Amino acid sequence: MAKLKRTLGLTEAVFFGTGSILGAGIYAIAGKVAGFSGNMIWLSFAIASLTALMSAFSYAELSSMFPSAGGEYVYAKHAFNRKMAVALGLIISINGMISGSTVAIGFAGYFSQLLEINLFIAALGIICLVWLVNVSGIRQSSIVNIIFTIIEFCGLVLVIYAAYPYLGKVDYLEAPPGGFNHILLGAALSYFAYIGFEEIVKLSEETKSPEKNIPKALFLASSIVMVVYLVVAVCAVSAIPWKELGESKHPLADVVNKELGKTGVVIISVIALFSTTNTILSNMMGSSRVLLYLGKENKKLNILSVISGKRKTPVFALILAAGTMIAFAAIGKLETVALIANFFIFITFLFVNIAVLVLRKKKPGIERPYKVPVNIRDLPIPSILGILLTLLLLGYSIYGLTISAF
Repeated sequence: MAKLKRTLGLTEAVFFGTGSILGAGIYAIAGKVAGFSGNMIWLSFAIASLTALMSAFSYAELSSMFPSAGGEYVYAKHAFNRKMAVALGLIISINGMISGSTVAIGFAGYFSQLLEINLFIAALGIICLVWLVNVSGIRQSSIVNIIFTIIEFCGLVLVIYAAYPYLGKVDYLEAPPGGFNHILLGAALSYFAYIGFEEIVKLSEETKSPEKNIPKALFLASSIVMVVYLVVAVCAVSAIPWKELGESKHPLADVVNKELGKTGVVIISVIALFSTTNTILSNMMGSSRVLLYLGKENKKLNILSVISGKRKTPVFALILAAGTMIAFAAIGKLETVALIANFFIFITFLFVNIAVLVLRKKKPGIERPYKVPVNIRDLPIPSILGILLTLLLLGYSIYGLTISAF
């Protein structure tokens, strides 16, 4: 059976991870998070980033032990059993596809501001375009990813520049009307902006020295995004009152508009298109790699393991990923689709953190090129914190749905 090519280095893996995270999330939900957290939006993002970082430790250890494109599927197979692995693999691939659908809806919203067009048609168009890029091969996809990541990073720098004159003019410790409960609600919602760093592990079979480079890429990408998001969050509430941000459909464009006018809005909107496209690219690529592995491991899904001869890409897995993205994009409501995606990712992170604990007991002698630090009797504290924080945010996500807060 044909294999994937090892063509990516550490730099490309970091760009892939950073690009996966720095997508539509921050552009689309920053305002809604401010609506919950007020001037303490930075704390909501900090809690979400801490939760993601704790899970990144678990991903780093597992990816160093099992450097394969199957990612979470492979971890679950070794920690639990094949049936559990198949279930988790499906959850992971579905999450990636639903997240891509969410971002496609966000893309359509920005695109419709520049050119009058049906939102679903715009979402359909970008999904098909990204599918073509993915089919062209990992090297081509990686080049596009690097270019788009640089562009979207520049967009956030533009937001920071526009808001810089207003820094320090609000009380960043002023609690929101809903108190700490609303800060946690904001953290649960803002977690969508961090989805993507886990996609790095799915490039393990296409990355050189994956047992070393994948863990490094996880921490570098997560750290870069954490700093950028916290700065952007502070800048946003500095330039625009948090109540206005909470009601805005394009909060970062409003920030830029305040200082740079309509020209700045057009620029940030175009950049948002690149940003959303990059996230769809990463999600489709990651989901197809999980489907590829499911196909290799299960006869009934064998068609998903077919790799095209020349480009070495999983064509049928990509077709399924694109089709699912189109189906969820048809729902049309960004918040609804984002919440579904969040639910799946929280479940996934729970299993990944638990898998580290299980494998420490089940397979203590297996080589671990990277091992989660800070242990008590060989129990990794970051993984345990990851479980507790993930459960907390999962609970607040459900709570938010229950009261229709989102």
